[in-house]
Amino acid sequence: MVTTQLQITDRLIQTAQSHKMVNQVLYGFLTDIDDLPDFNPPTIYIIPGLTSVPRDGIFSYNYQIVCMDMLLPDKSNFKDVISDTQGILIDIYSKLLYIDSNDTWSVQTGSSFTPFQERFKDYMGGSTLNLNIQAFQDNCLPNLPFN
Repeated sequence: MVTTQLQITDRLIQTAQSHKMVNQVLYGFLTDIDDLPDFNPPTIYIIPGLTSVPRDGIFSYNYQIVCMDMLLPDKSNFKDVISDTQGILIDIYSKLLYIDSNDTWSVQTGSSFTPFQERFKDYMGGSTLNLNIQAFQDNCLPNLPFN
């Protein structure tokens, strides 16, 4: 079974969309954020990252999963936003650890969570999960997919 970046990305999106506290899931780069319609927070933003090949037949896909929510003008809810968004990311990370036995990929340990505050269209706060997923690619065996 081949696990592509698209299949992994779709699983990340489905997992984030299934979380009861998440209102919106977006995919892309944060540089495009100003071109997006208004947020409906809490929002998950999935950002693709570096793909590497640490050994034969294994591809390592990196993502940043950003969870953000609106900060009040006086930022009095900052602690709550940071805690809630990190909690959502922990839930998503935990669910990803228990993948189906038919999957050929796994979430690697050593992921990290980073809090942030940023001004996009409004003041947002949240947390970022740096995630590494390794997938076995059986199509990397000699002579495949070539004649």
